This record gives sequence, structure tokens and C-alpha cells, in this order.
Amino acid sequence: MKKFFGSKAFCLIISLIASLALFFMVHDYKLGQINSSAQTDNQQLTSNETRDVEVPLQLNVNSDRYFVMGYPNKIKVSLTGPSALVTTTANTQNFKISADLSDLGTGKHTVKLKQSGLNSEVKASLKPKTITVNIQERETDTYPVEVDYRSKAVANGYKVNKVLKDIKKVNITGPKDEMKKIKKVVAKVKLGHDVNKNVKQTTVIDALDANGKTVNVVISPSTTTVKLQIEKDND
Repeated sequence: MKKFFGSKAFCLIISLIASLALFFMVHDYKLGQINSSAQTDNQQLTSNETRDVEVPLQLNVNSDRYFVMGYPNKIKVSLTGPSALVTTTANTQNFKISADLSDLGTGKHTVKLKQSGLNSEVKASLKPKTITVNIQERETDTYPVEVDYRSKAVANGYKVNKVLKDIKKVNITGPKDEMKKIKKVVAKVKLGHDVNKNVKQTTVIDALDANGKTVNVVISPSTTTVKLQIEKDND
């Protein structure tokens, strides 16, 4: 018996048993890791999450004929569903929020917003759910651009000899009622105090009503570069 315990055969049997034990220990450990990972993935897929995103609002309207006012540019959307899907949807925003105005005429309308393109497992809650829009006939006209500046800002003994601008006329598009309010289109130059040298400035072009308030219209081009030639007044 003592010879057997000291023999090579015994050593081989012990080595084999140790190897098998080690194999099953490693296998059980890896299997446990795989099960744990799979469980985590399943939890991520099955657990619900809510995330808020802002999505651009799209209008279905005949923009050649109508001009729409009063609507928000973006809509707040609360997405609820499986975490992985919600995260992907929030990051890609591969869905849209729209308002269908195609069958509406001029006037004020309250319209229900709709979403499309969402995965069926993700639910969307819109804020707001409806919008009120003002639809008016669209008009486009051409207006001359005036340059406006404070003459008192020019230093004593100096005068503005010449006013140059690279844009003389602009196209203005807007709703009929707003277009009627336009009294003049100006490029306002901001001057400091006691200006006694030439001024070159790029300024925004505005459409103003009779009270000097900005009219809600679209101007193209929207800016112009103005040059004021200032020289000594020898008169």
C-alpha cells in the first residue's frame, strides 16, 4: 500500500482530480459571470425609464400661400419605456412631432400635436399637447432700406458727408395684417459720443411700424454694411 501511495500512478490520479476540480471551479465562475451579465442586460432592457427631450415642431402647411404665427419652435416630450430604447430614442431623436394645418384656412386655430416614428414600446407625453396658431395669407414685397443714426453723436465741427450701404432694397415676407403695418425699413447704426472719423458697421435691418416698433416679418437679406463718411464741417 505504501508503495502505491508513493507510485507515479497515484500522483497521476491526484493530478487528474486536482485538474478536474480546478476546471469545474473556473467553469462555474465564468458561468456565474455570464449569468450575471445576462441578468444585468435583461434588467436594462426590461426596467423602465423616463427621459425629457425637446424636439423641433414640424408644421404641415402650404407655406407658399400661408404664413403661420404663434407656434413654439420646440415641444417638450417625456419618453417612457425600456431603458435601452429610451436612451437610444433620446439620443437619436429619430421621431417627429407635427401639427397638421393642411386643411385649415386663415384665422386662429387650436391644433392637436401628433408624434410619429416612435418604437411601439416607447410612450411619449407631449407638453403642450395642443397649440394655438394664427394662419394668415402670405405676402412678399420689396422695400427700400433707410439708414438711421443719431446725428447728435457726431462731434462738433464735423458732419456726415456721405452715407453708403451695400444693400439698397430688401424682400419682406409676412402675414397680410403684419405687412400692412410696415411704414419704413431701416438699418440703424450705433454711434458712440463725439464721433469725428469714418464709421463702418454691419447692422441688422428692421421693419418698423408708425410707432417705431418692430413688425413681425421675415427680411431678406437681414443685414447690411453701412459706411458713414465723416469730415470737418467747413461751412
